[in-house]
Formats: sequence, structure tokens, C-alpha cells
Amino acid sequence: MFKSSITKFLIASLGVLMIGLLVAALILAAQAWSRYELAGRIARLTRTDHTLFNALLTVRAQVPKISTSLISQDDPSPVIDAARHNASGTVTSALRALQATDIANHGELAAAIQSAWQKVEALQSTVDDQVSRPRSARNLHDIDGWREAIHGTIDSLNTASAAVGNTVRIGDPLIAEMVQVRRTAWTIRDRYGLQCSQLRSNVETSAPLNAGLLDMWFGNRAVYTAAWHTLDEFLLRPGVSTALQQRIYVARNQTQLGQAKVDAIVAKFDNSGRPAVGSAEWTDLCDGPFDAILAIAQQAQDEANTHAEAMRAAASRMLLVSGLGLIAVIAFGVFAVVNVQRRLARPMKLLIGTIARFSRREFDEAVPSTGSPDELGSMAKALETLRASALEAERLQMTMSRFTADASHQMRTPLSVLRAHISVLSNIIPPNNEAYSSLRDIQEASDRLQRLLIQLLKLARADSGQSVDNDSGEIDLREVIQDIASKHVPQALEASVDLHFEAEQKRFPAMANPIMISEIFANLIDNAIRYNDAGGSVVVRLFDHDGKPVVDVEDDGPGIPDAEHDKVFTRFYRLNRDQSRVGSGLGLAIVRSFAASLNADIEMSKASGPRGLRVRIAFA
Repeated sequence: MFKSSITKFLIASLGVLMIGLLVAALILAAQAWSRYELAGRIARLTRTDHTLFNALLTVRAQVPKISTSLISQDDPSPVIDAARHNASGTVTSALRALQATDIANHGELAAAIQSAWQKVEALQSTVDDQVSRPRSARNLHDIDGWREAIHGTIDSLNTASAAVGNTVRIGDPLIAEMVQVRRTAWTIRDRYGLQCSQLRSNVETSAPLNAGLLDMWFGNRAVYTAAWHTLDEFLLRPGVSTALQQRIYVARNQTQLGQAKVDAIVAKFDNSGRPAVGSAEWTDLCDGPFDAILAIAQQAQDEANTHAEAMRAAASRMLLVSGLGLIAVIAFGVFAVVNVQRRLARPMKLLIGTIARFSRREFDEAVPSTGSPDELGSMAKALETLRASALEAERLQMTMSRFTADASHQMRTPLSVLRAHISVLSNIIPPNNEAYSSLRDIQEASDRLQRLLIQLLKLARADSGQSVDNDSGEIDLREVIQDIASKHVPQALEASVDLHFEAEQKRFPAMANPIMISEIFANLIDNAIRYNDAGGSVVVRLFDHDGKPVVDVEDDGPGIPDAEHDKVFTRFYRLNRDQSRVGSGLGLAIVRSFAASLNADIEMSKASGPRGLRVRIAFA
């Protein structure tokens, strides 16, 4: 069987495009770039979290260092100055790293850290005041405000670290676990270390712990004990590194031993007023497990950083491979596009433009030739034949519309004369005369003919694009449609049909032509009453749907078969069962024409009851 050159070429082009898998390559490259960006972001945020955590440790370390130096050294200035310098430097680094991130509210988090640290700096004078006193006259309670400010800075750093960590945790599950391990280790170090400062005054005087202090002491122990249980559960997960396992084991043993020694000292408090142990010994005892605990956090941080960098390296390799593949696919794609453009795209563009003109009913310009005797050339010839047929149909439609309008106008004058003579004869011929019955038949026929001419004129105007009235603007559909329904009450009473109008008590504004609205619903209500049975009902219902007005005209009459829903909108079409009834078959045709002029949608369906018909008009 003969295959045209365009078909063969199209198959070849599609083969090249399929081999190239341009779409797949683009998706792969996009995914690779996305992973590269994500990996880079995770690596940056992991480093930022590490900087924040270091700042938190350094700021927290000031409290035991400065407190111990104030108690144990005559001149604690070198220790205090070094602690301050280190803390200030790490806070500055943390602020710089945080402000460079893209996490939500990073500016607010940085501002909170800055504000908290300013409070610390403002209260450093209370520490300096203690330094200026003799060692025996120093009182650590005088720097409680400074310690509170330190803890405020720790809280703000911890909040920022949590925000960064939460963002990182979303990106990778392993890093999420390492972040959790690091936080848990910090909780253990922080809660274990609190007893050093909380019990220091009692250690200096061997004063027994009061109830409030006992509650705080046992509460902190409960928190860090629960944190150890969390790490125990983590160790059950497959894949935990040996280094991290070892650090957790060592830190836990040191913590348990240290806590046992602290418990033994507290148990010997005898209220003697003498130190239970030396200040430096107490500090060393409390601080002993700190390095081991922080080694857990450091190991988790290092493993998170290593994993993040590995992710970024893998993403870089994938991005490189994807880029090379994309370049190869693009090269094939360019080849295919150039050839398809020459052999297929240009003729298709001409044909698509022609179809677009046809959709706008622009048939004057002939369909251009594609210049090739292939399928597209055959399509161009078919479209030209269609254009000629459409022009002929348009000419016939215009001729029919002109004929309808001219005939209607021409028939109005003789019809008026006929109706005038009928009126005269009605006054002359008495009702008991034999000719009176024939006169009534002539009068009914003239009335039907007059209605038919009026409807033909309306259709002729609609066909020619003329509005029945130029007075268009915003109207209240509720007011207009209710008025139309009320005018049909006499007709409904005469037919023994109940007519109801339903709508909320509010305005239903719409930009519409009131004359067209009247014609649409006058026809629909008239049909619903005319073709209903005695004792039936008609409901005209106005409501909002998706913010737009909708009107239903629903009856419980015999209805219209589904197969004829479209046919009844055809001019002069009437159901077989209605041939004996008075009517022209133009009412629904007028409804459809006017609804189209108003950009309204019309839909015919079965009524909500067991029988009947519903016609819905939805306004734009």
C-alpha cells in the first residue's frame, strides 16, 4: 500500500524523538538539579546548625567557668575575659550563619538571639562587680540576673537550631536522626549540668535540700534519664555507626558514675555550715561527663555533615550525567525540529489558521495550498470544499432570513385588513347566526397566523444579529421574571394549572436585555401551562449557583422524550402528540436564539418528580 512521503517522514521524526526521549531527559535533568539544590541546601543548613550548636555550648559554658572562678580564684578576670571573648565570637558567627540561610523567619530568629545576647552584655557589670570584691565577700546570687540572661540566649540559640534542624530533617531521614541524637545529647548535658549550679550553695554549707530544690533536682534527673532511654531506642536501629555507639556507651557510664558520686555527697549534707567538698572538686565532679556527652553530639553532627556532603557529591554526579544526556537529546531534537518545521509544521500552521478562521465564520479567504500532494494537501482541498459549502449555506441562511422577514412584513398588512373585517363582521353577525361559527374559526385562524408572523419576525431579527431592543443594562431578574410569571396567572387559572414562583427575597442582578428575558420566559411558561394537564402545576424557580443566577421552569405534565430534547429547539418541529394543539413550533427556537444572544446556557431534562419537564437557563 502506498505511503506518502509526509507519512514516512513523520514516522522517522517520531522515531528520532522517541529515541532521544527528550521529555524523559528533561525530567531527569530537572530531578538531578532539584536533588543537587536540595543536597547543597541540606549541607549549608547542617553547617549552620553546627555553628549554632557550638555557640550554644560556648555561651552555656560561661556559667560554670565564671561561677567557679568567682568562688575559687582571687583574680578570676583572665578566665572571665576568655569565656566572654569566646562566647561573643561564637554568637557573632551564629548570627552571620543564620542570616545567610533561607529558612522561614530567619530574620526574626536572628533578632531574638541578638536581643538576648544584648541583655547578657548589659548584665555583665554584675559579674564585674563580684570580681572587684574580695573572694570571701562574693555572692553568686547577685549574678542570678546574668545567669537568666545567659539561659535566655541559650533558649534563643536552641530555638534557631531547632528551626534549622527541622528544615534539615525534612530533606533526609538519616540527617533527621543525627539531629535528634544531637539534641538528645544536649538535653542530657544541660539537665545533668543544672545540678552543679542548683546545689552549689548547699555544697558550700552542707545545708540539706528543701522540698522545692528536691523537686527541681529530681525533675532534671527524670528528664535526662528519659533522654538516655531515647538514645537506647536509637541504638536498636540497624546501621548505627560503631563510633557513635562507643561514645554513647562511654558517656552513659561516666554520667552514671558521676551521678552516683553527686548523690553520695548530697546524702551527707548535715547542715554543719562547712563545705561538703571543695568548690573546684564539685565543679570537676559535675563537669566530668560533659566532654563525653558532648562527644555524642559532635559525632552525630560530624556524621550528619559527612552524609550531607556525600548527598551533594552524588547529586553533582547525577547532574553531570543528566546534563550530558540532555545535550545529546537536544541535538537529536534540533535535527527533528528543523526537518518537521520544513515538511510538516508550516503546512499545519496554515491549516490550523484556516480552521481558526472557519470557527470565526470567516469564509471569504480561500484555503491556501500546502504545495504537496500528501495527506495535508488532501486536507487543504477538503477544507476548501467545506469553505465553499459554508459560504453557500450562509448565503441560503441569509436568503431565508430575508425571505422570512420580507414575507412577514408583507403579510402583516393583509392580515391587519382581514382582522379588521373580522371585527366588523363580528359586530354585524349575531351569535345565533349560522355564519357566526365560521367567523369564529376564521378569527382563531387569523390569531394563529398573527402569532406565527410575530415569532417569524423575532427569529428573523435574531438571525440577523439585531437585538429586539437596545435598552440593555443591569436588571433584577427576580423582579422581571416574577412579573412575567404573574402575567400568566390568568392563563394558568383558565387551564386549571397551579403556577408558582420561587426565589429568595433579594436582588438577582444580571446584565441582560429585559425584552429578550421576557420573550424567553414568556415562551417557556406558556409552553409549561399549555402542554400540561388540568390539575397540574408549574414552578418557576430562581436561585444562585456558583455565584451566577439560574432559572428553572418545571412542570409535571407529560414531558418530552429524551431523544427529542434537541429536536424541539428546531424551527416548526412539533411532537406527534401535539399536532392537534394550537402552536407554531417556533417558541423554543426563539428561546434558544435569544439565550445564545445573552450568552446564557439552556438545558432540558426530566423534572424532579415522576413525570414532567424542566428547562434550565443559566446566565453567565
